[in-house]
Amino acid sequence: MYVSTAGCLPLPNNFRISRKTAAGGKLRRRLGHVLVELSMIIMLLAVVAVLCANVGIMSLASSMNDSACRDAARAAAQASNRTTAISMAQAALKAHSTDGYFVSQPTIDTSDFVYEDYSGSPPDNTSPYVQVTTSSTVRVPAPILFFGAKFGKDGTMTFNRTYTFPIVRTTLYLN
Repeated sequence: MYVSTAGCLPLPNNFRISRKTAAGGKLRRRLGHVLVELSMIIMLLAVVAVLCANVGIMSLASSMNDSACRDAARAAAQASNRTTAISMAQAALKAHSTDGYFVSQPTIDTSDFVYEDYSGSPPDNTSPYVQVTTSSTVRVPAPILFFGAKFGKDGTMTFNRTYTFPIVRTTLYLN
């Protein structure tokens, strides 16, 4: 049987197409096995890609919430009272903007906000401090349960972070 190889990849030396092979269906069976294996690999790669997207979005949200909380606590530690500290912390959070769909803007939990300056006279071996807790919600693209992950309504997960900084109030004396 004549087989044209114009425009095709070269066939291996042990691969022969004969009338018996083509007519008997062995070639079709080989192609069938290849298609089944290829479809199984594609499904496995799709699941791995979705897991990678989930982990990527969650690590981005966790990192963003962590840095936002640290900056908010650092800003609040420079204030002279609680209300000023909260407003300075909220102003510091505005620098950490997100897309708003997959990762929400970090927010300060004011019920957990601690501004302890001991009224200017702290006890021995104790420093005045400020404690800030922020939270950020992430919407996972495809909420697949893995490694014991628990998702909320609509495939969301909330990250909380708390930082504690010493209150820094220094007076500058310029000569």
